[in-house]
Amino acid sequence: MQFDESIHKGKQMGFQKAIVTGGSTGIGRSVAIALAKSGHDVAITYVYEQEEARHTATAIEAVGRRCVIKQLDLSNPETANPCVDEMVDELGGLDVMVSNAGMMVNKKMPDLDLATAMQIFNVNTFGAMLAIQRSITHLLPNGLQGPPRKTPGRIIVVTSVHEVIAHPSDTLYTMTKHALGGLVKCLSLDLSPLNVTVNAVAPGEIATPMNKMAAEDFDTADRPAIPVRRAGHPDEVAAVIDFLASDKSGFVTGSRWTVDGGLEAAAPLAASGFREKYLHA
Repeated sequence: MQFDESIHKGKQMGFQKAIVTGGSTGIGRSVAIALAKSGHDVAITYVYEQEEARHTATAIEAVGRRCVIKQLDLSNPETANPCVDEMVDELGGLDVMVSNAGMMVNKKMPDLDLATAMQIFNVNTFGAMLAIQRSITHLLPNGLQGPPRKTPGRIIVVTSVHEVIAHPSDTLYTMTKHALGGLVKCLSLDLSPLNVTVNAVAPGEIATPMNKMAAEDFDTADRPAIPVRRAGHPDEVAAVIDFLASDKSGFVTGSRWTVDGGLEAAAPLAASGFREKYLHA
């Protein structure tokens, strides 16, 4: 195979249509806007925050791209398929799928119950899996039998540092993110030969509503366990996803891109402090 220098130089290869689940606030909003600035029409989903979704759409339209808004509650995973179909139909195709929607539950193992476990797995794992699976039918209409896409396709899954770092207060969340990491690796083996790359982006503590922060609060408090000593801004995660969605990332697949200010690298150093604070309280 001859190396195409135009790809190395970043020549746009035709990405035009993207889906971002959970695109109404936080990381999802920043990702949707970043992709719009890179030339994509974007479909976003929300659960409850319709007005927030409209704010995202306004920002996308301000840079000259279209935005499709759909409600999607992945606690009922079976709603993923028709929602993805509707978004692709209104977009007129699909090139990039960003699976970002998720929820967090702070419970230690002795306090877990099956109903809560089922809910978070439905949203973070089963719902995400079905939305991604349905997207593949649009990225690759002929399935795994090929032929490969003429233009690159991209699947990007937002996991978490909890894909690899454990925390007993986030047991269920950690379990779901471990599962997504496995999905990314397995799926990349199937799809990469067909010109569809699959990667994970693993944020650390980011200033989002899930972490009870606004984006502008990213540097307002000291974070001793994070080497950069602050939380991350959603735009910092979006920048990595924007790269992975681009034609420049064609030789990147099956990988996890950590955006955490060094939290994962510093985890062993934080272990003694963690034991002192949580296990001996």
